[in-house]
Amino acid sequence: MTKSINYGTQTIEYSIVRKARLKHTYIQVDSKGVIVKANSRVGESEIEALVLKKSAWILKHLQSFKNRAKESKIETGSRIYYLGKSYYTKVIKEESREDIEVKFSYAKFVIKSPEEISDDMLYQAIDKFYKEKAIEKIMPLVDKWSSRMDLIPGRVTFRKAKKRWGSCSYKNSISLNYHLMKLPTPCIEYVIIHELAHIRHKNHSAEFWALVAKYMPRYKEVEKQIKEYEKLF
Repeated sequence: MTKSINYGTQTIEYSIVRKARLKHTYIQVDSKGVIVKANSRVGESEIEALVLKKSAWILKHLQSFKNRAKESKIETGSRIYYLGKSYYTKVIKEESREDIEVKFSYAKFVIKSPEEISDDMLYQAIDKFYKEKAIEKIMPLVDKWSSRMDLIPGRVTFRKAKKRWGSCSYKNSISLNYHLMKLPTPCIEYVIIHELAHIRHKNHSAEFWALVAKYMPRYKEVEKQIKEYEKLF
C-alpha cells in the first residue's frame, strides 16, 4: 500500500507494512524509499500524522541516499566528496590522452581521461587522488598531534578500507584510510588522535577515552558527525 503526503513544496511517498507483533510504529528510510511498519491497530490517519511529523528527518535521509547515488557513478554533473563537502565534477574525454588526470581547483573536480575508459579505472584514479592528498595533508596533522600528545607511531601508512577509518597495531604502526580525505578536518584530526591514543592504551578503557578527551573534549560530537558522513558514502 503506497501513500503520499505533501511537506512544503515536496511530496513524500511511503509504503505501509503491517506486522501483528509490532508494539510500536517505525519509519525506515533507505535507497528504495520510505516504509512505515506498524501493527493492524494503528490507523492510516495516525501513520500519516507520524510521517508528517518526521518529514524533515525523512527528507534529510532521502537526500543522503540521492547524494550517494550521484557519487556512485563518475560523470559530468556527479558529486565527489572532499574535506567535508561534495563538489561538482566535470569529465573531459580526450582522444589523444592515455592516462587519467584528476584535479581539484576552483571548487570543482576536473577529470581528464581517454575516450574509452571503464568506471573502475575512474574509481582507481580518484582513489589515487585521495591517497596523494592524504599523504600531503594528513601526514602534517599526524606530526602535529604526535608531538602534542608525545606519542610517536612506529610508522604511518595509508590504505583503503571499507569499514575502518584507522587502526593501530601492537607495534604502534598506524594505518589510516585515505578516504578520510572525504571528511572535514576536525573529523580527520579525531581519527588521528584516536589512533595515537592507542599507542598508550591498546583498548577502549576509561583511561583511553580520558586521553582522547584531553586533546579533543567534544570528541563525541565529532563521532556523531562522522556517522552522518558515513551515510553519504
